[in-house]
Amino acid sequence: MAQQRDVIIFGGNGYTGKLIAESLAQRQIPFYFAGRNQDKLEKGLQIVRERLGENAWKLDAQIVAVDNSVAALTPVFQQCKIVINVVGPFMQVAWPVVEAALNAGCHYMDTTGEQDWTLAIAEKFGQAFAGKGLLLAPATSYMWAAGALAAEVVLEDPEIDSLDILYQIDNGLPSEASTKSFLRMVCNDSTQYYIEQNEFKSWPNDKAYEVFVPYRAAKTLALPWGGACEPVWLKGRVRNCKVLTAMGEHLIDGVMQAIQAFNAQSAGLDQAGREALTNAIGDQINTGEPPKDHPDVQRSVIVVSGQGRVKTTTYAMNLSAPYMFTGEIQAECARLILDGQLKRAGFQSAATGFDHRQLIRTFNALGYCSALPN
Repeated sequence: MAQQRDVIIFGGNGYTGKLIAESLAQRQIPFYFAGRNQDKLEKGLQIVRERLGENAWKLDAQIVAVDNSVAALTPVFQQCKIVINVVGPFMQVAWPVVEAALNAGCHYMDTTGEQDWTLAIAEKFGQAFAGKGLLLAPATSYMWAAGALAAEVVLEDPEIDSLDILYQIDNGLPSEASTKSFLRMVCNDSTQYYIEQNEFKSWPNDKAYEVFVPYRAAKTLALPWGGACEPVWLKGRVRNCKVLTAMGEHLIDGVMQAIQAFNAQSAGLDQAGREALTNAIGDQINTGEPPKDHPDVQRSVIVVSGQGRVKTTTYAMNLSAPYMFTGEIQAECARLILDGQLKRAGFQSAATGFDHRQLIRTFNALGYCSALPN
């Protein structure tokens, strides 16, 4: 690690880690490509190089094999300014990464979708990161930063105090790591939260909801999908906030079956046993690493409906290729930090840590999302 690099991807050889690496390379941001297995890291970086094709010259990465422990990670992170963590399920394995980032004085971002993880690190580490002027931004990813960006547009109207958010995704393809992560989210039977009258309330974990998406004639099924992170970030700012996700019946049916199996088998298990059970179910349904998603196949729309005492409004933001977008938002936020454009430190969503309109304009220019409303 002789040459200074400001960014490290921990878990770089995974599906999402390779996409983040590709997006960093496109911005010509040098980075460390880190994880526990040297061979897997080398193979992963070669895939990134092949994807870049004629732009492979932009790739400036150094492989670092390191164990997932505070003692091992802290000196590695001390060479950097920004830690991007892609190793999950986060509640199970990511604690050392956050602690090491704080010890090393690094900004921390991850790609979690786990609401309970987001709540937990906010409580344990939020003030410490803020005190050092560092960003603590879990879920800097399609789920749930995209909805947070759209929500901030709606909340520009000070009369709006309640939000209803719907994610709709065509042909969703969860990665191997995401499969285990979302299973531990959706199987939570008491901690999938929404906000009702300024208080957290729990969704039932075994119920799907019929929803209508703008521009679609047929209704579809949606799940709380772990509760989402928007209610965590917006607690104290809005009176009400619910988030539902329509992933398509090719996934919803299988997820409902997995939830029912979990509920039947988890009675009497402690938390460690419950976590092991969701991992085991994930191993059973996992189909390996999916192909890279595509803007013409994995299309989505995020609908944010806002309500106040005398006003309602709706903003529908089209957003394509969720995993590719995750790579883009991680890389763009890293670029903004390095350029001195972090707006707020401590526990923040990407939408409040940075200028949400600037981010939306950037992703629109890159072809990932629709333009801002007039």
